[in-house]
Amino acid sequence: MSEIIGGILSAPPPGETEFDRRTAHFLADPRARDVDPGHILRQAGFDEEAGYDRSLIHVYSAWADPWLIAAHAATATARTGLTVAHRPGVIAPTVAARSFATLDNLSAGRAAAHVVVGSSDVDVRRDGDFLSKAQRYDRAREYLELFVKTLTATEPFDYEGKWYQVEDAWAGFRPVQQPAPPISIGGSSQEAKALAARFGYAYAGTFPSLDAASAIRSEVDALAAEHGRELHYWKQFFVILGDTDHEARDAAGAFRARGAELLRRRSDEVLGSSAQLARNRERDLRHVADTRDAALRHLDATFDGLVVGSVSTVAELIDGYRRAGIDIAQVVALTETEEDRKLRSRLIAELRR
Repeated sequence: MSEIIGGILSAPPPGETEFDRRTAHFLADPRARDVDPGHILRQAGFDEEAGYDRSLIHVYSAWADPWLIAAHAATATARTGLTVAHRPGVIAPTVAARSFATLDNLSAGRAAAHVVVGSSDVDVRRDGDFLSKAQRYDRAREYLELFVKTLTATEPFDYEGKWYQVEDAWAGFRPVQQPAPPISIGGSSQEAKALAARFGYAYAGTFPSLDAASAIRSEVDALAAEHGRELHYWKQFFVILGDTDHEARDAAGAFRARGAELLRRRSDEVLGSSAQLARNRERDLRHVADTRDAALRHLDATFDGLVVGSVSTVAELIDGYRRAGIDIAQVVALTETEEDRKLRSRLIAELRR
């Protein structure tokens, strides 16, 4: 793998016990999440200790500012890169570019941005963005043109487009990484693929199978070639590890059963406000109108998509995707206990080999 990516959340998952907090990782994300400065520093340190190349910081309308979380995490690390999930259009591209360049300077050249355009209609409207998904992608093309121009310009410039217009724009300083820090782009739509082909150093897709990974990579390679570019390819692996395959399967069964119990305790209001469940409804993935049933089906879908097994078993599966051309692995694993972190570190070391 050319890169292995971890992640930092602003606070621990909800739960009164250690087991419940571990289980909460597999439930739909709540709308709100607290800010725990110590937790951010610990998670950043855990990622660096485990050997990750980068840590991803997510974005939702009711979560803490990912740029500030990344800057805080940078104070606890010296090597690991910090990838900020970013929604184009929520703030002006010139402002976002200055934040990005600032983070790159504060972190001594470790910043990256992960652009998410599709997301959830419900959640982006909470930040005042009422464009359709197609319109958001159209705007994102201009946004990234202006975003990159702001990062790379050595003198003031003007820009006039359909969505944005600026006069005499200039950041006034440059990022450490030249010509600009890396930008990855996620999404499964044709618009996302086209955007990644033009602007991204990496395309983050779903890649549901090895055959699909090869086919999608060939498709996006062709799009990138039209711009004289080559891309990296990024897939997320949500894993449950054990010393043996049997132990990992037993743990997955216990988490799944407890997850269903915890969901039954959550109020309809909490479940209904989840951006993940809203996204499922928008995409009609579950064909379920009842919020509680939708949450349970989301839980089932999560566990059906998990990679469960010993370190060697999981590493072998991920390596199969590497052979299919997926060279960036986002490995999401539990970190609540010392044993969790040891298993995760062993997996990262195995993938390095």
